[in-house]
Amino acid sequence: MKKLRSFKFKARAKELVILVLFIAVTSFAIIEVKNLLNKENIKSLTEQINFSGSGEDNNILATLTGENTPLRVTGNAIAVLDIPSQSIRGQIVEGTDDETLKNYIGKFVGSAEPGQIGNFSVAAHNNIYTEIFRDLHKVQIGDKVRIVTKTHEYIYTVTSTETVDPSRTDVLKGGTKREITMITCTQAATKRIVVKGELTSERELDEKEQEEGVI
Repeated sequence: MKKLRSFKFKARAKELVILVLFIAVTSFAIIEVKNLLNKENIKSLTEQINFSGSGEDNNILATLTGENTPLRVTGNAIAVLDIPSQSIRGQIVEGTDDETLKNYIGKFVGSAEPGQIGNFSVAAHNNIYTEIFRDLHKVQIGDKVRIVTKTHEYIYTVTSTETVDPSRTDVLKGGTKREITMITCTQAATKRIVVKGELTSERELDEKEQEEGVI
């Protein structure tokens, strides 16, 4: 009987040692994985920050905050959009694919360039990622839309706002006017908010504005 008890005690002790070793190894593995993930996150953030001085595409500069922040085109952007009445600001880049709209206002491929005759059409998210067009539904007729490129500033005046079905692609059609069309989804994503404006003024930027941006 004593031998049996001794055997059971040794067996349990062995199981306990194995369990302790298992917990220790597992804990060490979890810590190492977390450290690796943290290192990757730090590396990713560092790479993004380093882009700010490289002249390349840069997510950190996708949006511009503060009324006194100069409007200046950065990275691969073609222009900066500013609607002062609702503090809507963001860099505009070519394309409206998912990856682009995560960080930027996207210009519909084939639409007119800023200031040109035709329909300069752009889109952005309003409730995910950067939410650049979150307050687009608050824009009213008569509000000003500033578009700053590397060489010019264009002022559009809002002429219409409407909510349409996603199938209404006619809102992107161009004509003989110099107009802008801004599009985003409604909160439920079942409709599209469409804000249109017409060019009312334009000017060429001076050398200082081209280098430092426009207030």
